[in-house]
Amino acid sequence: MIWGVVIAAAGRGVRFGQPKQLTELAGKPMLAWSVDAFAAMPEVDEIVVVTEPDFLAEVEALVWPRAGHARIAVTAGGEDRQASVRNGLVELSEGCGGAIVHDGARPLVQPNDVRRAMNIVRAGTASLLATPCIDTIKSVDTDGKVTRTHDRASLWAAQTPQLATLRDMLRAFAEAERAGFRGTDEASLLERIGLDVFVVEGSIQNFKITYQADLERAEAVLRRRAPIVSEEEVFLVEAFVHDEVVDAIERELEGRGTIDAVDRDLPTAVVVRAFVPSSRLRGFGDRLLRIAGPDALYTTHFSHFASDARPT
Repeated sequence: MIWGVVIAAAGRGVRFGQPKQLTELAGKPMLAWSVDAFAAMPEVDEIVVVTEPDFLAEVEALVWPRAGHARIAVTAGGEDRQASVRNGLVELSEGCGGAIVHDGARPLVQPNDVRRAMNIVRAGTASLLATPCIDTIKSVDTDGKVTRTHDRASLWAAQTPQLATLRDMLRAFAEAERAGFRGTDEASLLERIGLDVFVVEGSIQNFKITYQADLERAEAVLRRRAPIVSEEEVFLVEAFVHDEVVDAIERELEGRGTIDAVDRDLPTAVVVRAFVPSSRLRGFGDRLLRIAGPDALYTTHFSHFASDARPT
């Protein structure tokens, strides 16, 4: 499955006190952290950033040099977050099978958390990052009187990214538009049309920058993260394909990494597993689509770090 990302970075930061998109965070604009995280993922082929019309030129100048292998676009937001995300989704090409929607105000997202959510997505099945609620949650009336105490064992705090197939995501937005329904996140729209939506436990560090104090907290987290500069991620790639194209997929993966196994015991597909370095995984989604057709999909799981043999 080829993935496209929509980063929602519209809004004027009323609670924050200023627009957040271009506010400096640990040495670069806040928005750059999210763009860099997704641009570093070889599974992501397209990135669309949605921002305020007044900021289009500045955001374009920021994100275009950071695109790496991905096609990148910047578009104007709408009257609210839901309209803005829809503007971004329609910018993704038809070749994208999967859609990832992320808040630009969550700059601490980690690619491996995103990958765990990606591995769940199928037609009719969506996912989102979330964390279990640690506080006791109470409902109150307009006078502040407690009307209910909720069982926190079943409560999760939703984060982004939120993910589905692009077809399901567009259908959810179209149905909401027809009904005049305004949801608080993408998952609420997907739930509304009957999709199975699963939470994937994310990190408490993937918090949203809402107030100035959040910026200081994020700065501390980012400065503690030590990038690995001499090693490269290696992924276990699992390609789910029909039997007649297994040989072609094996050849494709052998040219990128090392075949681990071919599993023919699944009832509806054959799984070809291979270990592939990050730099050699780019473009595999497009090749899989061309070889195996739109029903094929693949998942990625971080395996280990290896010496980075790419030229410097």
